[in-house]
Amino acid sequence: MKSVEDGKSDKNLHEAKTYTGIYRMHKYWSKKPYNIVRTLIKRYSKNGEIILDPFCGSGISINESILLNRKSIGIDINPIAIFITKQLLTKISVNDLNEEFKSLKDDVRSDINSSYKVSRGDNVFVGTHFLWSEGELVEVRYRKHNSRKKILDEPTKKDVDLAKSFTKDKISKFYPNNKLIYNTRINAQKNMRVCDLFSNRNLYSLSILLDRINKIKKRNIRDILRFCFTSALGQTTKMVFVIKKRGGKLLKKKQLGSWIIGYWIPDEHFELNVWNCFENKFRIIKRAKLKQKKLDYRIKASKTFDDLSNKKNLLLLNAPSQKALKKFPDDSIDYIITDPPHGNRQPFLELSMIWNSWLNFEVNYEDEIVISFSKERHKSSQEYYKLITLVFREIERVLKPNRYFTLMFNSLDKQSWESLFQCIDKFNFEMDKTEYLNYSSNSVLQDTRKFSLKKDFILTFKKIAN
Repeated sequence: MKSVEDGKSDKNLHEAKTYTGIYRMHKYWSKKPYNIVRTLIKRYSKNGEIILDPFCGSGISINESILLNRKSIGIDINPIAIFITKQLLTKISVNDLNEEFKSLKDDVRSDINSSYKVSRGDNVFVGTHFLWSEGELVEVRYRKHNSRKKILDEPTKKDVDLAKSFTKDKISKFYPNNKLIYNTRINAQKNMRVCDLFSNRNLYSLSILLDRINKIKKRNIRDILRFCFTSALGQTTKMVFVIKKRGGKLLKKKQLGSWIIGYWIPDEHFELNVWNCFENKFRIIKRAKLKQKKLDYRIKASKTFDDLSNKKNLLLLNAPSQKALKKFPDDSIDYIITDPPHGNRQPFLELSMIWNSWLNFEVNYEDEIVISFSKERHKSSQEYYKLITLVFREIERVLKPNRYFTLMFNSLDKQSWESLFQCIDKFNFEMDKTEYLNYSSNSVLQDTRKFSLKKDFILTFKKIAN
């Protein structure tokens, strides 16, 4: 790998914009700022050219490529990543979505809300928030009829009895019983299961909701509501922590946190009404899809690489990149942009089990490129660098000569940097630009663990013509 003098960086590469519209619809790990991705695609490619992201994750690079009138290929081993990407791209009839949501609401909302009823005298209200501390219900929040103001109250015996009346053996619909991969780094404890992340009451409500969604006949509407379901899942877990202080000062009223990363269940946490979580996400998705309808693009999905030359513009593959790329022709890609897995930073498939298990997706853990602290997986640093090298070899092969490959990298670990450049140095690349971006406080969840930076490096390489 040769070095060339670094060119002047674009100013708009340095600051990330906040996620809005379709990019707010669903959480995913390590989402990159859409404005940065857009700038890079515009800089290194032209209309009609083929853009590849071999680790497409949340699908931002794929969507931006399509919006810029490029042909796009997205590969990811994570089934939920490909599912999210499809929902990100797909335009739908908002009228059809509204009609199906109303039908869904008529069928299940009353049943779900009955699980959260709060009786006060002769009145029955629907609870919105239930605060638990060390296994005991300590606070109930609800709204009076036709009022937006929440009432905070101590739980009655009826409230406690109702909450504790739900047991897994009484749940007749599907819920995931998958065993989490034991990994203390992400707080996945030994013998812990996906269903243990939820209260039995919420597990019951979620099972009713998903069962009804799965009966929707129109596939595109069914899929977007399944997408809405997984988007809401995090806030329906016992992982929603309690905020007690702001600016070092104790709050009069404890505030709602959110599921951040991993599977930590705090001793004090909120249990939220499942229907409210789902409906809140639905509103966000509906608004985003209304705006998306105005955008001038059409998706023409292909099943193979060869189809892309036949007036198709999208190829999505749920597969390990080190294997999927082998099927692509030499010198066939115009630009490659990706955020590769960064060693031990985030075990994506382990973190995504909460989503994949509810949708019954099959997951290929064996071929994931990752360093996992889980002893069950045998994913060492040697295995990681072996597999990531295979991907870089394929990237060099499929990229056209004198074209560019951009990767975003985040690590304070010297070994990670050395290993990265040792991998790339084996291939026919020269460094074109080294840049970095700062995140706005609202643009992305930062990984504050050891060996992570508060900014990403953007490294762009040029394939040298033989």
